[in-house]
Amino acid sequence: MADGRMVLWVRKHYVALNVAMVVLWLAVAATQIIPLVNGDSGTNGGHVFALVLSLLLAVLAGVSAVVASTIKRKKSPKSSSQRVDQ
Repeated sequence: MADGRMVLWVRKHYVALNVAMVVLWLAVAATQIIPLVNGDSGTNGGHVFALVLSLLLAVLAGVSAVVASTIKRKKSPKSSSQRVDQ
């Protein structure tokens, strides 16, 4: 994908990419919960830190997906054609 096609592809699929990131970060969080349930907090609380960090990143990716989806929904062909005319 040359000549900016990759950028266009990412713009088109940005919401789906963020949703995929949410799923991946939640999977990481799930793998950190298992040792915590078994009583192992890891070296210096590593599992707790990884759990909190992965949940935070999942929330941030989710918010990014919601914002991008809202922006896509609010754009209309009429408003984009006005920008071209001006």
